[in-house]
Amino acid sequence: MKRHRWLLLLPGAALAALLFVLVNSAGCNYALQLNHQNLRYHGTCRLGLAEFVETDQLTGSQWTVSAFQLAVADQLLFVVRERRHVREGAAGVAGHPRVQPDYLLVNYAWMPIDDTRVALFQVTPHHDVIVAERRGAIDLMDALWPRPAPPFSVPHNALMP
Repeated sequence: MKRHRWLLLLPGAALAALLFVLVNSAGCNYALQLNHQNLRYHGTCRLGLAEFVETDQLTGSQWTVSAFQLAVADQLLFVVRERRHVREGAAGVAGHPRVQPDYLLVNYAWMPIDDTRVALFQVTPHHDVIVAERRGAIDLMDALWPRPAPPFSVPHNALMP
């Protein structure tokens, strides 16, 4: 009989964890701006839906990306809903990679640097650290109990390209 109780608790615990992730993710309320490798990103996240505009600074090409954000601890998982090419850029930039790869899932770890900047850590498709300007809460836990920045001091212009 005790074994059957454990078997009933497992689906309940899994459902509770899933609900926590969904509610926590729906608490996002931020605007994010960053420049990285000749790409400029401006985006917002409200109620778990992230919208980003990506502009290639070399060609002028522009994309919009819409994704669901799932937030767990310091991990952000974006499930891409739609990519739309909104403006064609200048042709003929030799050796310039295609701006938007066809990823359906994009994952970042994040850590606050100070009150307005966060570091985003990417592993796939390559290792990278990106510094972004942020206004607002990444998720509900960040809104209720903001993560403190690490105890070291980084000059504001030291990490921005």
